[in-house]
Amino acid sequence: MTGFISFGYEAKQSYLSISGQQARGMFFFDCFKFLHRNNFIKTLHIKSVNGKEMKALKVFTEALRFLKDDVLKTINENITGMKFTASDFTWVLTVPDSCDPSAKPFMRGAAIQAGIVTDGNTDNLIFALESEAALAWCKKLPADGFITETRINLHDLRSPEDQHIVIIAEDENIDFAVHEDLQGGRLKMLHRSSVNDLGGKSVDGKYKEFLREIFTDGVWDEYEKNYPTEVQRMMYEFSLLKKGDGDIQFCCPFNLGTLACKHQNIEQLFEGVEGASWNEGLIKISRNKLRSFFAQSLQGITHNVRKIINKGFNIGCIWLVGEFAQCVILRKHITDEFMEVCKVLCPFRPRESILNGAVMLGQH
Repeated sequence: MTGFISFGYEAKQSYLSISGQQARGMFFFDCFKFLHRNNFIKTLHIKSVNGKEMKALKVFTEALRFLKDDVLKTINENITGMKFTASDFTWVLTVPDSCDPSAKPFMRGAAIQAGIVTDGNTDNLIFALESEAALAWCKKLPADGFITETRINLHDLRSPEDQHIVIIAEDENIDFAVHEDLQGGRLKMLHRSSVNDLGGKSVDGKYKEFLREIFTDGVWDEYEKNYPTEVQRMMYEFSLLKKGDGDIQFCCPFNLGTLACKHQNIEQLFEGVEGASWNEGLIKISRNKLRSFFAQSLQGITHNVRKIINKGFNIGCIWLVGEFAQCVILRKHITDEFMEVCKVLCPFRPRESILNGAVMLGQH
């Protein structure tokens, strides 16, 4: 089996640049966060984009190994006179609030296999709940550190009696946590819950369903089967476009257009399709249609937040973080729905809030 090749954005770009046949022989894991209640022990393997599976422990171990090696390389390249090793540091691993109890020993085992810690120095490994990490970071930010349309006074948010809802909006799942501030800066967990399949990937799924409606008569299915890396490229492009709140347009891939033309004139495919149009090789999707892709996700998130508020918590603020929180449509919806109940705040660069908060927790 081919060894570890690349990680993160580089891995995505590498996978999208290779041919379909070569891609089918590789493992490309995208959004493999899976540590959720009643699900963790059963999920011994993780499925890659092309359907192939690998042991979960192997996937997590190699991801952690890359991060560890990259950190040490970066540090050692920028210092002189000494060389650091993994044992010189305290390492913080974040776990979802909704994780199964077996997540921590699993992650500890992956960290040991990755060389982050050894059986003899596991005290150098700290676990942090994602909501605690995100809240720790957000509460330290100045007032201008948030994406907001109104003036805010963070002093009002720091009362020892404040209770907060943290929404961690990711690609796969949405996690909710309620924390209360205690004296001395400590937090008390009052509630946690999670919903599956309402994150950014659910929006992507609606988009793909719409493309299948446009490219009928099996055109899209044939394209998806024969050109999987091109489909991935289209989905990656959409993941960037969906962050806005307006009309979007993109070039129709050559192979998709070729397959469509075998059945009928491609312009005819768009006749009678509400929310999409064709213009000399460009596909344009209207703002209203884009918003419709979010509808199910927004409805589910709103329902779960209202359930939490109706439990009688004294909520002072909703904090929105995570990958999916980069989408303007999501942020505006949550703000519009709950601004009369409490403050709604989303930090700039919301996907990094958990990471930055984890570093803070490790330092203190």
